Amino acid sequence: MEGRKQPRTCDRFLVNISAVYDPRLAETVCVENLSSRGARVATARSWEPGAHVVLESSNGDLRARARVVYCRPIGVKGFGFAVGLDFITQTNGRNGQGRT
Repeated sequence: MEGRKQPRTCDRFLVNISAVYDPRLAETVCVENLSSRGARVATARSWEPGAHVVLESSNGDLRARARVVYCRPIGVKGFGFAVGLDFITQTNGRNGQGRT
């Protein structure tokens, strides 16, 4: 069985997520899994697959625009969702370097 192509970090941290086309749709979420190509986040609300979102950490270490790949209920009675994100553009760190 082949492993993942991109190394991932399992450090958990909080970021803000908002819909590109409606910034009023926003919440603070927990990043559960992060790679240079995407992330998995735990959210309180459902996000539509294909939707474009912006992720921003409060300390400026991460800013990314991403596409929702999947949204699955987690926990008892769908209390929260696991959302897979594919980064379209990303900036890591305060120096503004990253991939586009």
